Parts: sequence; C-alpha cells; structure tokens
Amino acid sequence: MKTKPSRCRWLIVATVSLFACASMSRAASYEWNFNASNLSTTLGNGVMSYADAESGTLTTFGNTGGGVPNINGQVAAYMHVPAFANLANGYLLKLNDSAPNGGGAYINQYTILFDVFSPGSLNWTPFFNTAPDNANDADFYLADDGSLGIGPLGYSSAGVIAADTWYRIAFAADLGAGTASFYVNGISVHDRTGSSLVDGRFSAYSNLDVEPSFLLFNEGDTSGQYTHELYVSSVAFADRTLSQAEILALGGPNAQGIFVIPEPSAVSLGLLGLLTCAGLRWRRVLPRS
Repeated sequence: MKTKPSRCRWLIVATVSLFACASMSRAASYEWNFNASNLSTTLGNGVMSYADAESGTLTTFGNTGGGVPNINGQVAAYMHVPAFANLANGYLLKLNDSAPNGGGAYINQYTILFDVFSPGSLNWTPFFNTAPDNANDADFYLADDGSLGIGPLGYSSAGVIAADTWYRIAFAADLGAGTASFYVNGISVHDRTGSSLVDGRFSAYSNLDVEPSFLLFNEGDTSGQYTHELYVSSVAFADRTLSQAEILALGGPNAQGIFVIPEPSAVSLGLLGLLTCAGLRWRRVLPRS
C-alpha cells in the first residue's frame, strides 16, 4: 500500500531546499531551458553559442508530448542534439560572472547539471569538454553500458542510465580537494577522492580568460564514434560544489527547469517548515488542557 510522506520528511526536504537556495545566491548560477526555441539564457549572465555554423543547422528545438515523452507528465521544451560527426561541432558555454576559485587560476569548484533523454540504443555520449577547441577527449561521458564517468575519475556502475528515459545528471567537483561526484536524479552514483586536481584537465576557463569554459556534447577522439543524439531539456551550472544534500533536494528531471524546485516551492516549503516548527515549539511550552 502506498503511503504519503510524513510531515517530518517534508520538513527535512523544505529545510534543505531553503538552505540550497540561500547558498545558490552566494554563487554565480546559470541555466538554459530552450523555451524560446533557441540558445538564449534563462538564468544568469552566461552565453551558450554554437561552436560552428553547422551546429546551428543541425540543431532543432521542440516540445515533448509527441515522439518524445513528457517529463513527469508535463510538457517540456527541448533542444535536439544530433550525433555530431565534425570536431568543430557543439555548443560553447561562456560564464561571465565566474572567476577563478578553489585555490587555482581557473574554475576548480563547480557543478554542472543536465536534464537529458537518450533515444534508441545507448552509445558513448560526451557531456562536456573543458577544452573548448575540442583538442582532446571529452571530460565526462555516458558509456554504452549505461555508466557515467571518465577514466581518470572512474565510472559509476553500469546501468545507472537507460535509453528512452528522462534523467537529471549532475557532475560536482572540488578539484583542489581532489573530489568529483556524479549524480543521477539526485542520488550519488560515483565519488572520486584522491590527490588535488587543481588547475588540471577538469578545471574550466573563467571570466578572466578569452576562451569559453565548456564545449558541450562533442569530443575530440577520432578513433571511433563516441557521440550520440540527445534531447536536452535543461542545462545548468553553478560555480561552486553543490553538496549531496543540495543535489538531492534538486531531485530528478523537471519540465520547469533545474534550479526551479517543483511546487510547492523551496521557499514556501522552507517557510512552512519554519512556521510549523515554531508552532510545535509554542505548543510544547503550553500546558495540555
């Protein structure tokens, strides 16, 4: 028999969500939701652009509900990413409010999230490359066995991603501390710990650099076919390492976006939690009648 979540559970979620929103306000954050059927920015002072003219020709936009299923029963806008074959293809992210952090000359503390749907049979799929000129392999992949990762950071278990299903995939790094964590629908599926990676392969260019921070959905290995089409509902970035609790509070894919908490909102839940807790404390000091 299904049971409703207890009030205590909702209060925990509310509190975590409220503090997550407060923490986000102290970092630069960005989001792209494709509601305008283009690459315009939904949140933050960032720019997504086509890496080359061909990418713009090959990219299409639409809404779920036809051949692409809705997200949790709700219609969502999407960008259809083809299986890029040209090394010049992809999408560039420029993060104009993100300075160097994490003890280095580049962005070393960050979280990047994707709401994505991989149609058909799984194949190697790159999410991002911190070399925007695509001079080397990408830095985070979906593998053909449904695992997530990259050799130097390790991989999750196989099968954490299935085809024809919407997921929220997150990559959270604190490179100075030597950590990188992968999440699926808010749940941790792999943690890398070890020596510092500051200013190394996985760090990103900042607003002090001319270069964009990321190239999305393409990679530079010409030895085989390591790209795959995707439907992307949202892409988001924060220039700090979101905690496991914060990513859990963000949850799974949402037609409204990534930094938009599904109703009831994080703020309303947080206020409700605080008021409820205050009420409970008030009642406890009163004598029972």
